[in-house]
Amino acid sequence: MIYLSLVLVLLLVGPAIATIAILRSLSIRGHLGLLGLCILYGAFPFMVTWGGLRLAERFACTAEAVRFRCPSTSPAWLGDFISGMFLSHWLAIIVIPSAILGTVGLLFSLTLKVRRSQTTNNTSGNISAEPTAAFYRSSHHKVVAGVCSAIAQRWHQPVLAVRTVVVILAVITPGFIFLYVWCWLAFPIEPRSQQQPVR
Repeated sequence: MIYLSLVLVLLLVGPAIATIAILRSLSIRGHLGLLGLCILYGAFPFMVTWGGLRLAERFACTAEAVRFRCPSTSPAWLGDFISGMFLSHWLAIIVIPSAILGTVGLLFSLTLKVRRSQTTNNTSGNISAEPTAAFYRSSHHKVVAGVCSAIAQRWHQPVLAVRTVVVILAVITPGFIFLYVWCWLAFPIEPRSQQQPVR
């Protein structure tokens, strides 16, 4: 169950990064920053493997099949740590497709943003209003990020009940906390003009 949740989270990181750029209506600089993050995410397993090989070379550890043995002067846990780092290149099977999907989504969103800004500048000559988001995080009664409060507002539920369900899901489902963090990053805070009281 934990491994399945981890695999799902690793698969969804790239598309989640692209979705943040789309939902937040980020600037071109923000798109490029997330694009760099997506490329770094795709290269991460190879960087960890390379770091493990450098660490093995530094401490004179030798490879025996897929396990590293370090000299007796090194800490006992070092061989297992280097072995784990070395085997992280297998994560590329999951991470690279996710990074490719995220990169394609970001490039698509970036081209749409550039085209929209060019047509807006050509037709009106003035800066257009920021598009409204479909879902806003609440700034009223927020504890961490305002996600639970916004859900309570949206579906007319008590905030305490929503928070209780979120905490239970975070404990039961290990990947749920990443969904909460994604909602925090993907949805903007509610403008003051649209704030509503929460039950």
